[in-house]
Amino acid sequence: MPTPRKRLPPLNTISAFEASARLMSFTKAAEELHLSQGAVSRQIQVLEERMGVPLFTRRHKEIQLPRAGLIFQQAIAQSLNTIRRAVTMIEALDTSTVTIAASNAMANFWLMPAIFEFRSQYPNIDIRVLASNTPVDPWHEPIDLAIRYGDGHWPNLTKVKLFEEEIFPVCSPSYQSNHKIEKVQDLMECELIEYDSDSAESNSWDAWLESAGFQPGAVRKILTLSNYDLVYRAACSGKGVALAWAYGVPQEDREALLVRPLAVSIKTGLCEYIVYADNEELSSPAKVFLDWLIDFANQSVWA
Repeated sequence: MPTPRKRLPPLNTISAFEASARLMSFTKAAEELHLSQGAVSRQIQVLEERMGVPLFTRRHKEIQLPRAGLIFQQAIAQSLNTIRRAVTMIEALDTSTVTIAASNAMANFWLMPAIFEFRSQYPNIDIRVLASNTPVDPWHEPIDLAIRYGDGHWPNLTKVKLFEEEIFPVCSPSYQSNHKIEKVQDLMECELIEYDSDSAESNSWDAWLESAGFQPGAVRKILTLSNYDLVYRAACSGKGVALAWAYGVPQEDREALLVRPLAVSIKTGLCEYIVYADNEELSSPAKVFLDWLIDFANQSVWA
């Protein structure tokens, strides 16, 4: 025989508790809920009787949360966030908006140019971009697609490979003309611009030179920057040589703002993927955008 479900406290008492715990005031909670202070106090009392423990410690003109109150507050906050995400996702099911998440660098240098071209062909599909260097989980966030970097070993996600990670040196045409970079050893006489990123260790000069079979000893680095946009600007301005991804230089900038001084490139074995929740049916606009991005990726790599 199935175990009977434990009845939840009345929702109005939970609402009174949530507002009171968040605002740390029965009076402010009453104002927010458009109730009297006495009504809120009575609802909290009913809830405490139902739970069998005090959820607030009452002091003169203030309230505090004991351990039981903190546990209940955290549970309610998590539940409300889950409900809010669900509402957002449900509201987006029948819309023409597609939400995609990507890292800041990917969004800036590859995704945005792709979106501009996509919108010229599909003006009735709106695109919303969530740019964040923290990986976004399609199961827990209101997004349709996410571009994720790594080895592809992520459970409960459908993965579509966009491109392999390929890294090579770039610099401005004037810098190449002035420094005559013809072989890897010539880089030792150049100012090297370093991208310092926890998520892209393979994009460091030490790792790249070692993968290229060159043991440089002390590498001359003039700048170490934690933002790829700054690295990109410094290289375009002729301040030195930077490492770039094959998909990280917009097509209009190739040979104009940046050149590849060497024909040497390194493939790391990692990839950029588009992912979405496993067994989740994508909306028609999301399917169109996904297929289009895959085709665009095949054409946009700097070979």
